[in-house]
Amino acid sequence: MTTRRSRASRPTECICVNCGEVVHGRANTRQRGPDTAWFAHCRPCADLIADQMQPLGLLPDHSVDVYQCRACGSLRVCRTGWRTRCHICLDERSAGLSLAAGNRLLARLPDEPGLADQVRHFAGLAAIDTIPTRAAAEFQAAIALGEELDRHRRDGWIDLAGDVHGLPWYGERQAPYSHGIWGLHLRCDSWQRLRDRTCAQCPPEPDDRTFAALRDTPYLLYLVRHRGLLKFGVGGASRVRQHLRAGAQLVEVVEGRHADVIEAEAVLKRQKRAAGEPLRWWRTRRMPESFGAGTEVVRNGVRIRLGDYLRDGIDVTDSFTSTPGTTRDSAR
Repeated sequence: MTTRRSRASRPTECICVNCGEVVHGRANTRQRGPDTAWFAHCRPCADLIADQMQPLGLLPDHSVDVYQCRACGSLRVCRTGWRTRCHICLDERSAGLSLAAGNRLLARLPDEPGLADQVRHFAGLAAIDTIPTRAAAEFQAAIALGEELDRHRRDGWIDLAGDVHGLPWYGERQAPYSHGIWGLHLRCDSWQRLRDRTCAQCPPEPDDRTFAALRDTPYLLYLVRHRGLLKFGVGGASRVRQHLRAGAQLVEVVEGRHADVIEAEAVLKRQKRAAGEPLRWWRTRRMPESFGAGTEVVRNGVRIRLGDYLRDGIDVTDSFTSTPGTTRDSAR
């Protein structure tokens, strides 16, 4: 997909979605780089992020694969052999349109100090630091991605990954062009494209409500521990208990508005990636099945207090301590 600058008489002139420079010619030529993540890129922008994403090889029997950003760890689905990029991360060449969503968000922050705190947490800034436009734009993209995935989230599915047309540059979904939302269904241990929110191999489950309908309903941000690893995530009470039945120890559960919980998770994901090196494969193999591929797992030494991310939330940890066979591990 390209942003056209001219009429049909000059059909190959377009604008690089990342930096805004005008490029001519067909994709993957000297001046114009290969189209990436549905949009035209100039050659320097395309070269800059050529190695940004690594394929995980999770979907060998399909025409698509799951890719992971080497910088922030977020997942994206793309057709095998195509070029994609992170839904969230911009770069030093990002300008103009790429930063517009960040500018819109910055304009709201003087009247929304709680949101400003969330953005600073996301960017790893101190309370007195000025928020860069790029950081605000990346925060907006992270929230848009979280909302899109949460429309498909349900108990029993983990490691949801999708392809959201318009990210990271627009801060929202621009069009329905997509390779779909994929996830791992724990009951049958198979990766599938989520269609109508049901598993193709298992009996149907009740339909989920939309994100818009859930926005103001209670939702949970949780933290559990297993063998020196911490797992955070969002979901309902059944999701928390699923981890406990798998042998994890309860650390903390905070309840808040659905929309606020999604924002808090986005901040946690970014900070978690900055806390240290990715987990070694042999450590992830020791995790409970409910932890999935480990995209929301950190080492036990990483300090996490959920109340710092969901400040208007209510601590409901005690409501889970009566679960048979589990205890609350309160060590920090």
